[in-house]
Amino acid sequence: MKKQISKVGRKGQKGRISKYDITFRRKVSMQYVNGNQSLCEVALENGVTKQQVKDWVKRFSGELAEDISIAPMTEQELQDYEALRKQNEALQKKLNHEQMKNFALETMIDLAKTELGIDIRKKSGAKQPGE
Repeated sequence: MKKQISKVGRKGQKGRISKYDITFRRKVSMQYVNGNQSLCEVALENGVTKQQVKDWVKRFSGELAEDISIAPMTEQELQDYEALRKQNEALQKKLNHEQMKNFALETMIDLAKTELGIDIRKKSGAKQPGE
């Protein structure tokens, strides 16, 4: 009695399961993209069809892209970077100062309400003049 193969793929999706391992497919794709062989030669060498190689190259094209080398920064770019970094630090300090100031003001408003009975905060449902 033959064992039945389930036709359910990943995450319960239906579809056929590839008979080629993903590492094999990547290897064949890289062989075509980075090598000097034609599509037919790569397909024959690996025992697959030309269409399969094409599909795999298309599927893994993002992964197969050559490493992007980043050129070193020029002197002007370094100066601009340093200026932006200093500006960022100054803005961070200013933000921290404003946050502390806001916290102090909020605390002062809360104390005025609890100790002095003065309600300073604006009520959200206040009536507009002329109503």
